[in-house]
Amino acid sequence: MPNISVRAALPDDLPFLAACMGGLQEAEIEIEANRDSVEASAEPHLQWVLAQISQKEGTVFVSELDGVRVGCLLCTVDEDNGEYVKPKHRRYGYVNDLYVGDKARGQGVADALMQAAEDYFRGKGLTNMRLGVLSENKRARAFYERLGWNSYEQVYRKIL
Repeated sequence: MPNISVRAALPDDLPFLAACMGGLQEAEIEIEANRDSVEASAEPHLQWVLAQISQKEGTVFVSELDGVRVGCLLCTVDEDNGEYVKPKHRRYGYVNDLYVGDKARGQGVADALMQAAEDYFRGKGLTNMRLGVLSENKRARAFYERLGWNSYEQVYRKIL
């Protein structure tokens, strides 16, 4: 059984986190034509998410497999706008980005990262979590569904 650990990110992890954002971008480029190049987007996206994390009670988790960094999860606390959701359910945890390197997939690393996020949000008294996944990312959708997630809202688009 692999030795998986999850910890809060440290300043030394920034280059690793940028590489993770690049890995995410590479995967999405394969299934979504509107994605920019890794070179143009990985570092700026990381900086944008880190700014969101500092503004929205978020955190960054890094996973290690046998002492080697292999994945990360970046998350924030968000809130529904308006009055249509009951007050106690308006604030929710949002998983901005989740990445596990190819060689570590299928070993429980993503499960451990998601559990860390769930524990983090529970500790903040939140009642639900959300995330976005590309419709064409069937592997990711199957993973989330295996963990008990279900579709909450559908976003439609029309290419002009």
